[in-house]
Amino acid sequence: MFVIDNAWYAVLDARELRERPVAARRFGLELVFWRTGGGVAAAVDECPHRRAKLSPGRVRDGCIECPFHGFRFDGAGACTAIPAHPDRPIPKAMALRSIEAREAHGLIWVWTGRGEAGDAPIPFFDFDGWSWAGSQLAVPVNAHYTRTIENQLDFTHLPFVHRTTIGRSLPPVMDVVTEVEGDRIRAYLRDQPDGAFLELLGPNVWRLKTGPTWQFLAFAPIDEEHMLYYVRTYQRMVTVPGLAWLFGALTRFTGKIILDQDTPLVESQPPGEARLRNGELLVPSDGPIIAYRRWREERRVEVPWGRAELVPPERLVAAK
Repeated sequence: MFVIDNAWYAVLDARELRERPVAARRFGLELVFWRTGGGVAAAVDECPHRRAKLSPGRVRDGCIECPFHGFRFDGAGACTAIPAHPDRPIPKAMALRSIEAREAHGLIWVWTGRGEAGDAPIPFFDFDGWSWAGSQLAVPVNAHYTRTIENQLDFTHLPFVHRTTIGRSLPPVMDVVTEVEGDRIRAYLRDQPDGAFLELLGPNVWRLKTGPTWQFLAFAPIDEEHMLYYVRTYQRMVTVPGLAWLFGALTRFTGKIILDQDTPLVESQPPGEARLRNGELLVPSDGPIIAYRRWREERRVEVPWGRAELVPPERLVAAK
């Protein structure tokens, strides 16, 4: 599977990650996430000893413990304990295919670079003073995540797909303006009276200004034919905690209705990744989609955590 190189991807709701490890399929791989005590960790969900899954195991002192033979691995993927041989050196090869992970903005993020992220900022929007309490939900779609991103960059489908909801007052004739700055793509309708606009911050978070609220989406890549929306509504009209949660719950209900209108059409498109030249005949109003495909084409690389070659057995035997 292809991703944007050297980028932070939002992949998991942080509330899903509690005391026990969490298994999640992302980027076409089975991954495991856990809390280390001082942060979060992620790795391909496979113990290098006998290749059993780690996710059914437990977390001990910030390390994930394999449920098969008790091998432990720290947040960087290094093996810290082999219970059957406590006095023998641990081979360096006994390590996980770890993935740099962080928690921010209520989400778990992973780094797609082959080197360390260093001080590379996590891409997010300024929602200071806004609440999303009660509004978040996860919505699965049987499509590549690029298709769902493009759907959310598309203004001209609104009067047709959403003619009973958010598109009922929009005319089919639209003059779409697209602006690109670095990893940010902003689009809006020229002469739009309410100043509404949408914005993608690459690689996979998006927002839409609609009146007094922001609609927010994170597009989590599962594999070539599946993805998961993480949906929120940010608002600052209702500040009393309990009432704010109820307001968020109402927006959660309406957000699901709107995405359910999108999903059948997105799933009807050809499966797999959307590409710049794939036989589709795009038109001027597709400007945001064209900009996204061009941006992606420049940064697109194969996912860096594919299956490693099997380690020769002699490297796995502890020194005598």
